Amino acid sequence: MLSIEPLRTSDIEATASLHRKNLRLGLFPKLGRHFLGLYQESFARSPYGIALVARDDDDHVVGALFGTTANAEHYRWVTHNFGSRLALAGCGAMLTRPQVALDFARTRMGRYARGVARHMGVLPSASASAAQPGASRPVSVLSHIVTDATMRRRGVGRRLIEGFANRATARGVHRALLVTEEGGLGTPFFERLGCRLVGQHKSHDGAILREYRLILDEEGAYEDLAGDRRAYTVVHAYPKRLGSASILPERP
Repeated sequence: MLSIEPLRTSDIEATASLHRKNLRLGLFPKLGRHFLGLYQESFARSPYGIALVARDDDDHVVGALFGTTANAEHYRWVTHNFGSRLALAGCGAMLTRPQVALDFARTRMGRYARGVARHMGVLPSASASAAQPGASRPVSVLSHIVTDATMRRRGVGRRLIEGFANRATARGVHRALLVTEEGGLGTPFFERLGCRLVGQHKSHDGAILREYRLILDEEGAYEDLAGDRRAYTVVHAYPKRLGSASILPERP
């Protein structure tokens, strides 16, 4: 029977291999298994991270999920606690991958430097300077989900998302964002779950990315409707599927 459990240190070799083989979008898979292993471990250790694996009857890892309950806080924690190890692993990987190093310098170096400076307090945080009374809650992100190719369409991904939803809502999170490549395997999977498309943009590598909102429970399903209509839309929470909507009266 399939089981969903927190990531163990002994799982990281398998989850990093799954990530590198099946999730090739972006910079990190190009940096190799060692870097990916540290990166995945940071989700397991961060107080704002969620790291899960799916195991089959033989205790083999057949899927993994990594996400955050508060994305900015998570990466601030990672910068302070894993930043030096990740930087060394990334630089070491790029020394033997010159094309990856060139692409990084061309498309990402400035953004990463500014992000690290903000997290270290050298530059002011954009979110902090823009904060107002009654500001929105921290943003939760489902960062990565992957299943072994031999286990697709067997409910592994759904079970991983159920596990994420249970753990995130227990920490007071009601909705999450996720990004997947247009035309990839993730698009039909997330749309079958009823995730709502909220945006589309181009990655640093030129790929078209689709951003979805995943509603985790009934609290997260309330939204102000556009215009002057004082009502809320509820989209039924997973696992009942997110696509069915009805209008509820205004909250007190």
